[in-house]
Amino acid sequence: MLEIRTEPLHPSEWLGVIEREYFTDFLREGGAAAKFVIGDEATQEEIQNECAVLARRHGLLHAHLSAGDTKLHMAQELFFALVRVLPWDGLLQRYLEELFGRHEHPWPHPGTALGTVELAEAFGIAPGIMTRHRDQWLSRDLWDDPRLARDFRAAMIALCLSRLDPRDGEANTPVDQWLRGEKPPLSTLREFDITAQINRTNARAMLISLCHFLRKAGAAGLLLTIDLRAATRRGDAAVRYSPSAVMDLYEVLRELIDDLEHLPGLFILGLADQGLISGDPRRTLDTYKALEMRIWPDVRPGDRQNPLAPLVMVSL
Repeated sequence: MLEIRTEPLHPSEWLGVIEREYFTDFLREGGAAAKFVIGDEATQEEIQNECAVLARRHGLLHAHLSAGDTKLHMAQELFFALVRVLPWDGLLQRYLEELFGRHEHPWPHPGTALGTVELAEAFGIAPGIMTRHRDQWLSRDLWDDPRLARDFRAAMIALCLSRLDPRDGEANTPVDQWLRGEKPPLSTLREFDITAQINRTNARAMLISLCHFLRKAGAAGLLLTIDLRAATRRGDAAVRYSPSAVMDLYEVLRELIDDLEHLPGLFILGLADQGLISGDPRRTLDTYKALEMRIWPDVRPGDRQNPLAPLVMVSL
């Protein structure tokens, strides 16, 4: 049985160190990190609240996912859940404003969605020429970006064009459905140059692409908090995990950690209770050595915890 034989850190003490070391410069400059915190329910709630404030203070987006609500042992479901909680209207608006501004066409009314015809009128350009400029800028910035998966590039271009040329009844397009995992017919998706559904095979590439696009859209990064408690203990959550599903979840987390160098601006914070290290022996971290080896704090300064360790215990 795993055990951490040291006094817990106070949440504010730990978050202060994390903010100074990661949020001030590291994430903004494209770094990424993953941390895991063990604490009781009150402590976890306090950390979640503080994380929302921390993200706003440093220009990051904040998303919270729970193993009790989402099948996090499936990488594509993690991606879909993340897409569903992100503020897409604001992201696309900020991206287009930055794109037009970069090409010396400052957005006439910042924060307000405008169609191509309205933009052409504001800039004193013929609508046809404005359309050509718009398509060239999107192609160079999105389609030619090798960091983005091909289908993700096509999806972002489609979303931007639908915002620039809105049509009645297009609030829930096939591209929106595709990103959220609703699986519209491939024949429909091919009209937008999307060639495959999102699944376990390409979910990694989609998450990498998403992190890059969020930074294109003006965010310094993404603070993703993941509540793991429903997976490490039996309960009445909407999503229940068998021991084998828990192993799949640990595999997804291990893959995320191994991919951090490709996930700019992403800070993953796993929230757990004692069940992660000393609960049901079929569900503890000890059952999946690949993840344990990546986060277990083997080296400590004397009898204290290292607040920069991948795994810490906290308590109010």
